[in-house]
Amino acid sequence: MFMEPNLKAKENRGCDSSPIGSPRKRSPIVTIAAAVSRAAMVFPLICLFFLTAPMAQAQQADRLCSLSGMPLTPLTTRRLIEQKQPCPLPAVAFTDATGTPMTLGSFHGKVVLLNLWATWCPPCVKEMPALNRLQQKLGSDHFAVVAISQDRGGVAVAGKWLKDAGLTALPVYADPGASVGRALESPGLPVSLLLDEQGRELARLYGPADWDSADMIAALTRLAPGISAVSAPLQ
Repeated sequence: MFMEPNLKAKENRGCDSSPIGSPRKRSPIVTIAAAVSRAAMVFPLICLFFLTAPMAQAQQADRLCSLSGMPLTPLTTRRLIEQKQPCPLPAVAFTDATGTPMTLGSFHGKVVLLNLWATWCPPCVKEMPALNRLQQKLGSDHFAVVAISQDRGGVAVAGKWLKDAGLTALPVYADPGASVGRALESPGLPVSLLLDEQGRELARLYGPADWDSADMIAALTRLAPGISAVSAPLQ
């Protein structure tokens, strides 16, 4: 059951799944009150986009490399789900902290952990320190964490939040129109994609994760051997 709250109220209230009046304008972002049955909701809520058209297409098409149609359950969230084979991704566009246009091609030659997040999404906020520590530990010419904010306020909102939180290892990237999530057929936030040096998807994870844990780093390096584990200490 999807709820469709007013976006401004939602950004102030996080992933509150309670109905809010009768919104005059449909928001492109909603929360999910029951992606699984209420009895099975033992994992943190995921802030979900309302992407009926892309989701319907993904569910109808039997595409080898699409994970977007997978139902969200305790068995399919908070764990890396591998692609059957590296999956080419569509072109996506976002900006860096200076407003300079960026694409995934800007990171060609690097293994990338692509993360979509927003400051109003509690599970997103929860995992950001772990992503920051992962970048501190593994960030190099061979690996980068690319966390793209979906906040409507763009780099100003995302940059301020990261600075105030002391997460200075993560460069600021923003996509205020949420076009990246739509292009990648992501059902919501947070979602993370592991990409190889050619920008192809190797695996996907819905929900927050302990990205800097020993088990997760072992899984990432197994899937993408090109990651160079530098010896920078965690802070």
